[in-house]
Amino acid sequence: MLLAVGIFAWLVLFAFALRGARWAYAIFVVFAFVWIPARTGFHLHRPPCQLQFTVDLALNSILKYKHISLWAAFFLMTWVQVRRSRYALPIAAIATMAVGILIELEEGATGTGMCRATDLLPDALGALTGALIATLWRKRQAKAVVIPPAV
Repeated sequence: MLLAVGIFAWLVLFAFALRGARWAYAIFVVFAFVWIPARTGFHLHRPPCQLQFTVDLALNSILKYKHISLWAAFFLMTWVQVRRSRYALPIAAIATMAVGILIELEEGATGTGMCRATDLLPDALGALTGALIATLWRKRQAKAVVIPPAV
């Protein structure tokens, strides 16, 4: 039951952040940073990170479609928050990868997951997917705003 409430809260925050609510985005980001350490009572240790890149590990990582879709969603939320900026896409990409790195370090430091460099691949694919969606979204809105010339 508690898991369902948590998922519902994440979805509500996501929906508001995607509509441009800065408060929802801020709460989402804070929860994202605190969620993993809170599960272990904030007991942290030096994260043992696996930095090797092998073909098998990379292929295993790029097939994590849930991670790709979650990171695409995070990219889109970030892009919506900074879309008025000239560099909105690069800012969203850098933020997505920075949060991905931090989450990997948190997983290693808490022992709740594996800290692997290859786990950043689905984050990057999610950012690319989000960038594609944001670009298509922007082009669609630009077409909708075009006013035909007067006759």
